[in-house]
Amino acid sequence: MTATLLDGQALADKVKEEVAAQVKALEITPGLGTILVGDDPASHSYVGAKIRDCEEVGIASIHEQLPVN
Repeated sequence: MTATLLDGQALADKVKEEVAAQVKALEITPGLGTILVGDDPASHSYVGAKIRDCEEVGIASIHEQLPVN
């Protein structure tokens, strides 16, 4: 079996380009809503990455931060 080396960043960039083109062709702007409860740093990082990804491809994002209680 031969191993195949994948360039993850190049693949991600290609997928984002394709998604951006599809989003642009839509008659409406799709959106992603996130709700983050508490202050877990890993969760903040994950949600932040999703928000940045949305901005890159033209998807609207709405985020709500709630206290842990």
